[in-house]
Amino acid sequence: MNPKPVVTFAGLGSTEAISFGVMYLSAVLKRRGYGVRLLLAESVEEFARRWAEHPTAILAFSLTTGLHGHYAAWARRAQACSATHVIAGGPHPTYFPDFVHEPGISAVCTGEGEEALPEYLDAFTEAGGPPDAAIPGFRHWQGDRLLDGGFRPPVADLDTLPSPDWPLYFEANPTLAHHRVKSFLATRGCPYRCSYCFNRTWNDRNKSLGAPAVRVRDPARVVHEIQEVKRRWPMRLVWFLDANFACNRKWLSEFLPLYRRSIGLPFFCKVRPNSVSDDLADQLVDAGMTSVGIGIESGNDHLRNEVLHRSMTRAQILSACLSFHRRGVLVMSFNMVQLPGETYEMARQTLDLNVEGRVDYAMTMFLQPFPGTEIARVAQDMGLFDGDFNHLSSSYFMPSPIRFPSARDRRRITNLQRLMALSVAFPEVRWALDRLVDLPPNPLYLELFKTFNHRSFHRRFYRAETLQPLPRR
Repeated sequence: MNPKPVVTFAGLGSTEAISFGVMYLSAVLKRRGYGVRLLLAESVEEFARRWAEHPTAILAFSLTTGLHGHYAAWARRAQACSATHVIAGGPHPTYFPDFVHEPGISAVCTGEGEEALPEYLDAFTEAGGPPDAAIPGFRHWQGDRLLDGGFRPPVADLDTLPSPDWPLYFEANPTLAHHRVKSFLATRGCPYRCSYCFNRTWNDRNKSLGAPAVRVRDPARVVHEIQEVKRRWPMRLVWFLDANFACNRKWLSEFLPLYRRSIGLPFFCKVRPNSVSDDLADQLVDAGMTSVGIGIESGNDHLRNEVLHRSMTRAQILSACLSFHRRGVLVMSFNMVQLPGETYEMARQTLDLNVEGRVDYAMTMFLQPFPGTEIARVAQDMGLFDGDFNHLSSSYFMPSPIRFPSARDRRRITNLQRLMALSVAFPEVRWALDRLVDLPPNPLYLELFKTFNHRSFHRRFYRAETLQPLPRR
């Protein structure tokens, strides 16, 4: 029996500070007897230098669209200095599996990897190299043959998985380990069909495989995981990254009392505005929620519902925002601009809705038409996007490749994104906004955006670091 290879996960440390996908995969692989290491670098040169010092048989990346070019370059450098098998997973290969044709890439995982990756590596180990049979959930090269294992259902029972490998990142990044805000995932999935989100395609793909749109973890296991992290590292605020924390009300009703009794720390979560009722708001606040994320996306009814497929009214959004505001909860809104067919006047309606909802921080992003999303297809059909995903940015805060009939509107909307949060927070900026956005996009606006973004998180939404834990019941 061949020895099991060591797997190196590599990532851009500053851009992707932590990856739950990698932490879960590491935990699964360690349970199966594989060695795992983490290599964080900031450039292809740093990666190549550190890789040459300690190459391993397997190199793996979890990558999103926009960063795929960086990791392709890393793969080529790794292959140039050692006989390395390079595996790419994550959203980009899942929705653009032709990434396997990129020079330097040996295989791609097209979906969740907790079951697929160990099976693939077991076959790799047994064969002493690339398997000569297709593995479900993988596309890989065997010599000059491309073997396609097709789609694989996602993990049916999340409780069969070990807890994420927190030390993998915390030992590599002491600053991250000592940050008093820690993020967690209690659920996976979202049942809604927003046109810009990968969940729509993901659900359509998995429906025929019998996979539910939303999977939840046992509340006690989630609480135990938080307790373990709290025991080992500083933590004063829990940040739930779930796409829709209140999606499963039965699960939530079991989790919240347990969290309050056992953890007793303030927390942040995201909820869909048309699901918010006074009862839900009371439950969340009573359990310790001090801040909330609300998806407004667009203040224009046509863009929000006909283009983004959000299926919610202005009244529902206002009701949710004001319901949390009345309870003393900080509200962070999520908004998008440079949408297909958007004008400056339409984007301005998004600002107005945030002001009316008394939002504390209006996080505003540029639409990126990612592979596998409905809005990418629509934009292509409208002639507003050429379909070249290499034109997409790795950041939601960089302008979209969506074409605009009016160069002036594109310029004004670009400036509006930079000034949106300041305009919501300060009436003085709103009064001058229409003149400010007519100036050419400039570094000052970008710096104002970055500064206010940092201030909003560290002085407001992370303010729970200075609060005492809630009294336990």
